[in-house]
Order: sequence, then C-alpha cells, then structure tokens
Amino acid sequence: MFKRILLATDGSKCALRAAEFASDIAAKFESSLLIVAVFHPIPVVSPYGDGAYELEPEQIGEILDQAIRVTVPVPQSKNVRYSIRKEIGYPAEEIQRVAVEEDCDLIVLGSRGLSGLKSFLLGSVSDRVTHAAHCPVLIAR
Repeated sequence: MFKRILLATDGSKCALRAAEFASDIAAKFESSLLIVAVFHPIPVVSPYGDGAYELEPEQIGEILDQAIRVTVPVPQSKNVRYSIRKEIGYPAEEIQRVAVEEDCDLIVLGSRGLSGLKSFLLGSVSDRVTHAAHCPVLIAR
C-alpha cells in the first residue's frame, strides 16, 4: 500500500510520536522511510542594537543533525529501512517538494498544537502540508 513514507522531524516530542507511527506503518507494509529535517533560518536581532545576524552553516547543520539523531533510533528499533535528507527553507514547502521529488506516497508529521486565532493567523506546518500535499498526510498528536 505505502512504498515510500516521508517522516518530517524537528526532534520534538510530537515529531517522535510521528516517528513511531511512521515506523509502525513502514514495518507493516515493508515500506522505506525517508526522514526529512527542515530548518528555516530566521535572522536574529541582537539585543544590543548592532543589527540582525543569521546562524552560521555549522550551527544550522548541528540543529538538523540533532533532529535526525533523536529520531533515527525509532525506525532502527523496528528494523525499518530509512534514508535521511536535511533541507533548508520553509518547512511546509520543503516537505511537499521532497515528497514529490522522492515519490513518497504518505507524509507523516507531528502537530504543533496551534489552535484558534494563532492557527488562523500563523498557520502551521502540518496544516499547510495537509492542504497542499499530493498524497495522504498523517498528523500525529
């Protein structure tokens, strides 16, 4: 049923729950899992008034590595085949782009739990992916 499952992760508790679901589904259907970590660099304004700065590439790499490092034990524990991609950009857009590029037939990600006015004003990654994805999306809470 599912041959290639994209698991989006940021290493959070919700993302780890999503990893459990994705790994269980992958094990059941003998699917491969594509673990994707996406970082959206946002300029940081110094409290000392000396302008904005961005994270160094090494810092971004460490953030992505950490998300992968905490996620990988989940599919490993279930003997699921997996591969890894690290991307930089807007998470919802990158998740959708990679899902199409890698021919994934299911996207699994965690919910950030935004609701009400915050969700309306900001939107969430899971909401945006759900509305624009080319394949089914499973959102773990």
